[in-house]
This record gives sequence, structure tokens and C-alpha cells, in this order.
Amino acid sequence: MTSIKITKNYTCRFAFIAAFILPIGLCPSPVIAKAAHPITIIADIPLKTFEGIYQLKENEFRVYKLIVDGDKLVAQQLGGDERLTLNRKSDLEFELLDADGDEKIPVVFSKNEAGEISQVSLGGRQVFIKIKSYTPPVEVQLKPEQIKVLAGKYQSDERADLFLQITAIPDGLTLKQSWDGKEINFKPLSDVLFLNQAFGFPLKFTKDASGNPVKVLAFNRDTWNKVKE
Repeated sequence: MTSIKITKNYTCRFAFIAAFILPIGLCPSPVIAKAAHPITIIADIPLKTFEGIYQLKENEFRVYKLIVDGDKLVAQQLGGDERLTLNRKSDLEFELLDADGDEKIPVVFSKNEAGEISQVSLGGRQVFIKIKSYTPPVEVQLKPEQIKVLAGKYQSDERADLFLQITAIPDGLTLKQSWDGKEINFKPLSDVLFLNQAFGFPLKFTKDASGNPVKVLAFNRDTWNKVKE
């Protein structure tokens, strides 16, 4: 719900290797596969109970609305196009496929002290809090000089070989990643806060006393320092 982001940041691969060593001169008897019987999930909690709006704990701009669709739950990203299907495994446990469709990601709901569904965990890494309502972010109009001052090259606080090149455009900013050349556009929510709503991707700038940017926080977790030019 990358990622509900999962996604995009969740990687969990298991390799199973089975080795069958047969004595020389022996031939295995043919094996006839039996048809698998459908598995019935017995659950006491109605699917309707899980419906509602869920917001990523560490990123308020990543929000999904969960609705029932037949015997499944569907998570629709608010402000974006991502739509995820959650298949039930038990009372509070579901699973979904990753972006490649080759991995199953566990989705586990939790209750509060009142016995109400209060949050959901994806892959044991991302926690979404169930909220009563959600107000979409509102774009603001900035003067060209307010946008232009933020442009420049920013270096990763953790890896000196990674950079972001940020460029001013008429209605916001364009970010270019040094490692893959990918470009992402952002719209202003204030003079220091920009957002790509489709990805739920915020940029939060910090300025010095003179009003010049010194760093930017991406996704509310990664710090990039302004390179002096």
C-alpha cells in the first residue's frame, strides 16, 4: 500500500533447492499429481470491518482507502493510481503480490484496546494507521524566485557517490536521480515543501538564516545536503 509502498522498498526472496539422488539403475515410479482442493478461510471478522482510510505512519502523503470487493480487500491509493488486491489468509492476515507479481507480501491488521481495527503492517516494515478522515494536500502558487532558489545539486548524507539534481520549472521542481537518470516532478505545498502526489513523495527543504537551502529531506527519511557551487 510502495511502495501502500511496498513495495518498491520491500525485497524478500527465498531460494528453495531440492536435490533428489536416486540409486544408479533405479527408475522412479511415475507420480500422479492430485488436484488441489480449494482452501476455505474461516474468519470471524467481516471484511467490512477493515474498510476505511489508512495513512503511512512515517509519510502522511501516502494514503490508501480500503474497500471490499467480493471476498477480497482492495486498497486504492488516494491521489494516485495504485490499486492493490489483498487476499485473506486468516482473521487478521492477508497477503498481496509485489510489483513484479512474483512475491507474496504479508499484510497483518491490528486492533486497539477497544477491539477496533486500528492499523495494518506490510511486510513487517511499513505501518499504516487507520484514520477517520483525510484532507488532500493543496498546491500553492509561488513566485519564480521562490522556486529557483531551491535548484541545485544535493549529495546523499549516507553515500557520497549519490546525487539529486533539482531544477526549477514554471509550476514546481524536477528532481533527477544520478544513479538511473529518472526524473520526477513536484508541486509546491509551501515555499519549503513540495510533493509528487502520485508517488506520495515529499521533499522538505531546510534553509539557513539568509533563506538559502542547505539540505532537503526526501520521503521523510533520506537527507541530501546542498552542494556548494
